[in-house]
Amino acid sequence: MNREDRAKQFAPFDALTGLREALKRKESEHERQAKKELSEDEIAQINDVMTSLERGDVVRLTRFYNGRYIVIEDALIGIDPLSHKLLLKNCRIPFSDIMSIEKLISR
Repeated sequence: MNREDRAKQFAPFDALTGLREALKRKESEHERQAKKELSEDEIAQINDVMTSLERGDVVRLTRFYNGRYIVIEDALIGIDPLSHKLLLKNCRIPFSDIMSIEKLISR
């Protein structure tokens, strides 16, 4: 038996096609969380920080997205009051997704 044929017999074998993908999907669903309701104090703190922000400030925020809490650090481009979004250099975040925010660096 040549070397290539011998190697094939030791190659990984997935007896149930798609099982790994199904397990990953199920694990992802299991990791999802419910969005917590913010208290009035937390909402006031977010509003205070948002009103003090200026273009170029670097912020750290916690965002609720797709069943998960994600921490983002990015530079502020602007705030769009019409679409209710915080415009960062690398993403746009709806106000309703912001769970906490802090200003790290002022311009």
